[in-house]
Amino acid sequence: MLIKEKDNRLFLNHGPIDIVLEAFGKDKPLAYEKAKKYFSTLLNELVLDMDLLKKEVVPHRHFNNKISQSMQNATEKFYPDFITPMAAVAGSVADNILNVLVKDTKLEKAYVNNGGDVSFYLTENQTVKSSLASIPNIIAEIDYKDKSRGIATSGWRGRSFSLGIADSVTVLADNAAMADAAATMIANSVNIKNHPSIIKKPAEEIYEDSDLKNLMVTVEVGDLKQSEIEDALRNGNEVGKTYLENGLINSALIELHNCFCIVQKESTNLNFINKSSLKKINYV
Repeated sequence: MLIKEKDNRLFLNHGPIDIVLEAFGKDKPLAYEKAKKYFSTLLNELVLDMDLLKKEVVPHRHFNNKISQSMQNATEKFYPDFITPMAAVAGSVADNILNVLVKDTKLEKAYVNNGGDVSFYLTENQTVKSSLASIPNIIAEIDYKDKSRGIATSGWRGRSFSLGIADSVTVLADNAAMADAAATMIANSVNIKNHPSIIKKPAEEIYEDSDLKNLMVTVEVGDLKQSEIEDALRNGNEVGKTYLENGLINSALIELHNCFCIVQKESTNLNFINKSSLKKINYV
């Protein structure tokens, strides 16, 4: 386990959990001490629920552990579509550490970045800018008036397996757990069936303890025609629009082979600043 402070930030690492967090305000020292104490037992308590967390989600399952329950709460929103609570683990860890940071402390702003999935806290007149994990030249700028407080990225190139071919899907939602789960589901939907340039393997052949078991996950995406790229992005765009209309997400940016599309309402306090050379695809 690694716990250290450097350059006003707190670094927390234990097993697969890799946290960078920062708080702003007079109670920052107190907030950091609370985060350190909470983190020291976090993973050991979470693994007690791991067998159940790797099973397909069913509604109304109850966990005593707050992180496990956050994972359940986020992923059950997508039932009956296939998803396990593990789809929200990184975001849930970030959310719960943030909750510890801000409870009973006077802070102006704070963020918890867990391997690219970020939970953040803003007070009035505060803003946060976040480079997208896989597209550093596109920046999400969120102000206090936007209700998004979590951002997460998923895709076949990331740390977790994906059923789809999206290079990345970045989602903003009310919390990081929901953003994490939704990014996973949208990324799964960006797909082309039976394409010779797309290679997939059963998840358990790559990692025998995977929660995805024998589902086919993407391991390589070769050359695609422009029309195929746009068709695959359209699939993700349609799923993202459904989640947006149902209040599960606030915005999504879907990227594949140097093309991207954005799903969000016209009236939003969220802005994507595009300094990249990627081609934007617009869907009606």
